[in-house]
Amino acid sequence: MRVPKLAIWSRHSVFWRIFLWFWLTMLAMLSTLLVVFAITVDPSDYLSERRALFRELEIAARKMESLSRLSVHLPIPLFPGSGYYLFDTKGNVLGSASISKDLISAYEKTRERSDPTITFRRGVLVVGPKRLTLNGGTYELYLTKEMQSLVHWRLKQVISRQWPMVIVALGVSFALCMILARYLVVPIRRLQKASRKLADGDLSARSGMSIDRRDELGELARDFDYMAEQLGSLLHSKERLLRDVSHELRSPLTRLTISLALARRKTPEAISEHDRIEREVQRLDQLIGQIIHFSRIQNGTDKASVVEVSLDSLIEQLVEDGDFEAQARNKAVVSKSMEGVTLTAMPELLGSAVENIIRNAIRFTPEGSEVEVWLLKESKTHVIVKIRDYGPGVPESALEELFEPFFRVDDTRGKENDGTGLGMAIASAAVKQHGGTISARNADPGLQVTIRIPLKNALHA
Repeated sequence: MRVPKLAIWSRHSVFWRIFLWFWLTMLAMLSTLLVVFAITVDPSDYLSERRALFRELEIAARKMESLSRLSVHLPIPLFPGSGYYLFDTKGNVLGSASISKDLISAYEKTRERSDPTITFRRGVLVVGPKRLTLNGGTYELYLTKEMQSLVHWRLKQVISRQWPMVIVALGVSFALCMILARYLVVPIRRLQKASRKLADGDLSARSGMSIDRRDELGELARDFDYMAEQLGSLLHSKERLLRDVSHELRSPLTRLTISLALARRKTPEAISEHDRIEREVQRLDQLIGQIIHFSRIQNGTDKASVVEVSLDSLIEQLVEDGDFEAQARNKAVVSKSMEGVTLTAMPELLGSAVENIIRNAIRFTPEGSEVEVWLLKESKTHVIVKIRDYGPGVPESALEELFEPFFRVDDTRGKENDGTGLGMAIASAAVKQHGGTISARNADPGLQVTIRIPLKNALHA
């Protein structure tokens, strides 16, 4: 089963997961530092904050001094969670029905000071006193801020005054997390591409990563390359053994054929036995020939001359030949659609692929039925060839294995399954030599095989 490709920019990609996790972690750390700073740092340690608080107290005092008479209505605070409190010389609070013990404690400790100061009392910031004269009387004004309000105020101050630095921090963290995510994901993507090539039969596929990389990804890449080398070595050894055995069998098979001819002359009365031996020898010769042909295609040593081919003419000829063969079995091969296409290809190799599939379809389609062949332009870049029979089909679980060498579906394809099990494998290898793909599906009834070939340097008729 072919796994769909996942682009690095896909929302499901691990790239974005790594990036977002690291970036959000950095933003959370920065936000935490800002909040901790706003909560724990004494504003009196920072001139800008101290001036802002004293200025707010000064503005409120001026507004009250400008009144023609004493008012119990104090100015509205600039921020939520803030409040103004006015004390007379006896320590009474004007304009407030209730007052906290924290404010009274701050007042008692600071009432003798000539200049305003800043004190903390259990989550409340107290600024004062600011002495002012109203209607001939002396009063002391205090400003209070809840710590939560102060945190909001400080964060607003940082963002409003230092927004270029905030943007720079966000940009730098974004870039660093992007680089880190790419550093982790790009090697994985390379391994993924190499593994796909290896799965498609390219035994030369390697990770392409630097051998100097000493982390876990480097180790994984080296292990992958070693695995690819071992797989290539094993497959080449298997193919070489298969090819050598096939060549070695050719010589005794030739001698057996000669011996059969001599036996026919000496014992003409055993004609049925001789005919049986001849059929088995021919079948064995066909099997050996297909093994050698398949091995050459896989190794790339069976590449014929590459020429411009009229694909519709080639397939029409194969349909005609197949129909002639099918007539002897009370079957037929017909072309349903033939669009004119001319492309650069290896006609013998491509023809053998289509021929093997047509012959396979003839074998399994029932008597009185037809094998249908289509040649269609799928797009400007691809052409498809479809071949359908009306036989029993193939179990869904066996469709992926249908193009494997020597694979046979004995139970489903029935008594007609007398082939070598190499025809579909040869077709698949030949199509891959042209950069195409081959697939099969049940057509209910029957089986449909689809060949998809790219039109590289194609000339459309």
